[in-house]
Amino acid sequence: MRCVRWVAGLVGVVLGTMAWIAGSHAGSSVRLACNDFPPHKVEHPGADGLAGFDVDIVSEALRRIGWSAVPTYMPWKRALELTGRGDYDGLCSCSYAKDREEKLLFSDELGAVSVGLFARSDEALAGIASVADLKGRKVATVGGYNLEAELVTAGAVVQPTSSDKGALDMLVGGNADLLYGYELTTKHFIASDPRSSGIAYKEIRRNPYYFCLSRAMPGAEAVMQGFNRSLSEMAADGSITRILDQYHVTFR
Repeated sequence: MRCVRWVAGLVGVVLGTMAWIAGSHAGSSVRLACNDFPPHKVEHPGADGLAGFDVDIVSEALRRIGWSAVPTYMPWKRALELTGRGDYDGLCSCSYAKDREEKLLFSDELGAVSVGLFARSDEALAGIASVADLKGRKVATVGGYNLEAELVTAGAVVQPTSSDKGALDMLVGGNADLLYGYELTTKHFIASDPRSSGIAYKEIRRNPYYFCLSRAMPGAEAVMQGFNRSLSEMAADGSITRILDQYHVTFR
């Protein structure tokens, strides 16, 4: 009898906790710290109103489980820091890194991006097969990206900036030999910069990325489980493809 009462008490505690999470948070907002990373995340949408396909996918996946996404934009390094310590509930998207696991939960794969090197000419990329070949080279990248740690390990002379646009400015201004970054976003800024017409690109790899929640967020694991279910449903019912089509993007 004592064992039965103990089990009943434990079940009561679990159910009470679940009810608290549901009552206190269902239908609430998820506060997301995001960096301007078009066309994935767009801080200042244009006339088309498009907020970025990562923002659209994440917002819809959360909506399906009763939550709303509220993005706030800031430099990436600050977004990562504030989310890690629980000042924000999550990040619109982020790459996986082992040292982030302690503070962040990672969703199922949200998408994949091309990661590579940009240079002012094709000749500047000759002989480079991997990041290991960048020892001693001046390379611009966004501070806090996991790309920065790769460059440090390779012995490159890292020129960190606060944004992808800033990294491109360093390259075209001659303050860096190369730019290590993400193809789609950097090419977005190249398209609107007349100085960048001769910029060349070389892919190093494709990199998966994820939706991330702070482990400090109350009920984070339950929210992430619901998010992953929504993401799977959206893939199956064509919602993700329809979102990507608005941005003329054909890959995930």
